[in-house]
Amino acid sequence: MTEDQNNKTDEKIEIIPTVMPESYEDFVEKIDRVAEFIETVQLDVMDGKFVPSTSWPYNSESDQDWKNLVNQEKGIPHWEELDFEVDLMVENQIEEANNWISAGVGRVIFHIEALKDEDYDEILKIRGLGIKVAFALVPKTPDSELEKYLEIAESVQFMGINKIGFQGQEFEPKVLERIADLRSKKPDLPISVDGGVSFNTARDLVSAGTTRLSSGSTIFKAENTKRAIENLRKMANSLV
Repeated sequence: MTEDQNNKTDEKIEIIPTVMPESYEDFVEKIDRVAEFIETVQLDVMDGKFVPSTSWPYNSESDQDWKNLVNQEKGIPHWEELDFEVDLMVENQIEEANNWISAGVGRVIFHIEALKDEDYDEILKIRGLGIKVAFALVPKTPDSELEKYLEIAESVQFMGINKIGFQGQEFEPKVLERIADLRSKKPDLPISVDGGVSFNTARDLVSAGTTRLSSGSTIFKAENTKRAIENLRKMANSLV
């Protein structure tokens, strides 16, 4: 663990860079850029079916780098010192979850809007492998849809934007009430927000009960990536 990583192991609010890869090269470059300063990277992936946008590896019919990862012929960059989670904005949640588990992720974020009733038992099997499972929902999805998954959820992720699969969108403030409501019901449950996380929203998100801030454009579009992570971290942890 680097000095930067060691200095923040006791912080209560985790800052998680979200990588939305355009290609394998982009995937590697973005992970390289943040690896020294964080502990966890979230991989945001889209198949062009569940959401209109498409990311690597789903924007290529046959990508050898992806095959090598799934077949465990090589590892995700920095796999030895970082934790990886995947946010599955894809149609076939279970199949792709198993592919990403083979590739090396330790947490899978399922989107409840894409889950089928029969997927529940498959998710239990995934949990049995020691993989952490989280559940995400978009602002328009009622909280009642989340209820049946709470007993097996290691964490919950609220999407802070209405149009998922695209970074840099405006934050949906109604999400704050939903975070606060879930926090009151589940005091110890880790709650993440992905989408719309910025210097303007971080304090409100933490005040509402968020413990994990997943951010893409605020980090990767900053002139200084390290400083952007540090500033988000200091802002978030100043409230706890």
